[in-house]
Formats: sequence, structure tokens, C-alpha cells
Amino acid sequence: MSDFAILILSCDKYSDLWAPFMDQFRKQFPENIYPVYFGTNEIPFSENGVIPVLSGEDRDWSSSFRAILQQIPAKKVFVILEDLMVATKIDPARFRHCVEFIDRHDALHLKYWNHIKTDLDTSDPAIGEFKRGAPYRATVAAFWDRNYLLKLLLDGENPWNFEIMGSYRTSYSDGFYGMKEPLFDFVNLVEKGHWIPDSLDWAKKEGVALNVAKRPALTGQRGRIAVLQTLYFGWMARVPWQRRLRWMQTLRRALICY
Repeated sequence: MSDFAILILSCDKYSDLWAPFMDQFRKQFPENIYPVYFGTNEIPFSENGVIPVLSGEDRDWSSSFRAILQQIPAKKVFVILEDLMVATKIDPARFRHCVEFIDRHDALHLKYWNHIKTDLDTSDPAIGEFKRGAPYRATVAAFWDRNYLLKLLLDGENPWNFEIMGSYRTSYSDGFYGMKEPLFDFVNLVEKGHWIPDSLDWAKKEGVALNVAKRPALTGQRGRIAVLQTLYFGWMARVPWQRRLRWMQTLRRALICY
């Protein structure tokens, strides 16, 4: 499909992850029918079958992301981050199904993990739809309409800002979908510049070659807080967002009254 491309989004400070990521990605998804772009700042990643794209000086995450997207001549893109290691096989038929869905429906966004449950069914039994106003409606790693994503990005944001505030900015747009079952499993290696210890254990077991000395591991109190945050997010994500919104409104009213 000429109007579709895969984008691995990265930055120069994570260059130690580039080769391990691509080794794992090719192992789990050997399809070579889609153009693959690798976005970095000023250091290109060169590998057969990969097109390097440079953003220039790393002013901030969203500005770099936009500069990379502007160089990709595709209507729809599959975006994944370099620290999200693909841990299971990606079924080529299911991947093509997603590509065909976003093309046929002119979708703006399709989540390929089901960590956030969809609100509505669609005519496709494998894919649901998100209502307007749903939190975390916009996630960086997803199938995207490139032009819409370019308009959604604001200079100065980091990925966490984007997924919260960017989701608010989508509230007047339809065309946001999610898979009911994940397209594949992944392992997140890095949390705010630190290795995640459990992920390092997984990498060692899988034979993923990492330069462990490149950054510290997330240990001690900071590590415990990260684990609690992950557990909290996982628990809250299972609660329908409309109910979570009512809880927050009730809490705000109680605090204002107090």
C-alpha cells in the first residue's frame, strides 16, 4: 500500500536501543512489503530496508516528531517507539486487516493494544470505537492519519503531555478506534531514562543484546513508585471512563465545598 508506512520513532540519546529494537522487530514481523522509516535527531540509523529520517536539533519531543512526520509521504502511518520491544509474533494477516480498516474507514487513529477498552462496537468484530471525550483516546504508538496527527501535535509537549492533552484536543473528532485484542505483546524497556528491572530480565532471557551500562536501573523508592503507578493505571483502565469522570467530579465538588 503506497499510502501507508511504518515509523519507528526515536531520538539520538536512545541510539543504543536502535539495533536491538530492529533485530527484535524483524524477528517478530519479517514482512517487508511496507516502507519502514526510522526517525532520529541528527544521527541516522542505517540498515537495509530502513529509511532514516532526521528531525535536526532535539528542541522538544513534539517538534522533533512533527519534523519527522513531515518527511514521510504516506497518508496513514503505524507508529512505534524504540523502547517498546515487540515480544510476540505480529500476524501479517491481522496487520493487513488493520491497514485496510484505517484506509476503508479513513480512520484518524487505531490503537493496536487493548489497554484502554473501546466504548462502541463497529461493523468489524475485531475493532471498537472510542466516544468523543474518552481519556487516553490519543496514544503515540498507534495507527494514525498522518495529516491529523501533524495538526494535533503542539510544540513543547512530551509524550505524556500529548497523550493527556492531545486526547482532550480530539474531543470534537470522530474516527478513533481500538483493537479488541492486542495485535502483539510488547515489553517496555525504559521508564523516564531508567531501565525497568523486569524488562531487563526479559531481555536477558530472550537474548536481546542491550548495553546495560548505558543508563541506571529503576530501583529503590523510585522503582516502587513506578510499580505502584503501573498497577494503579492498569486498575483504573478497567473502570469505564465515564464512571472515572463522575468520581473526579464528585471529588472536585467535595474539595470545593470543604
